[in-house]
Amino acid sequence: MNRFDAGQGRLASTRAPNFRHAATRFAAVLALAMFASAGSAGETLHIRTQAGDPHERLAAQQLQHLVEEYDVQRWIYTRDVLIDKEAIPHSHPVLTLDLGAPDDEQVQLASFLHEQFHWYLDTKGESVSGAMKAFEHMFPDAPSGKGAGARDRQSTYLHLIVCDLEFQAMTRLVSEKRARDLLGGWRHYTWIYEQVLGNPQVRRINAEFGLLLP
Repeated sequence: MNRFDAGQGRLASTRAPNFRHAATRFAAVLALAMFASAGSAGETLHIRTQAGDPHERLAAQQLQHLVEEYDVQRWIYTRDVLIDKEAIPHSHPVLTLDLGAPDDEQVQLASFLHEQFHWYLDTKGESVSGAMKAFEHMFPDAPSGKGAGARDRQSTYLHLIVCDLEFQAMTRLVSEKRARDLLGGWRHYTWIYEQVLGNPQVRRINAEFGLLLP
């Protein structure tokens, strides 16, 4: 697929959901309410589905499990989440995810963190601007669109920060090897992830502007 990001979103996951493998979980999914919650009191994640069909509810259940299973509370900056099977994942105005991959929950974990880090960067305006200017100097011909970059060149520079934060977080949660295998396998933002995973200057600039994992 070649679906480009909208707003601060990104390409929809190109990993085809394997609903056959997840079929046995549908009975439990159908019992979910339109809103799911996870985390302790005061740290609730509010998940709703756009259409309420079984596939969206399965994705909601999966996300609920992820925030209970993995130590991600420290990286949650918005607690309202929409699951929309027709959507391109994006961060604003409401963090919205697609169906992910029911047979590989870490696909949805990475997507969820990616969109959360957009919200985190909203609080780091001057640092983000400085890092983006440094990336513009380093990569004056950075790509946009066509699967390699984000929707435009400025968004590509922004995503050199977002995707590096995503890589840092996934490394802590699932190991560096698994993080590299997962992010290096995306068919979206391929140039961006190539730089994040293979060019140490990206991490150096992010560190210089205080944009390492919080």
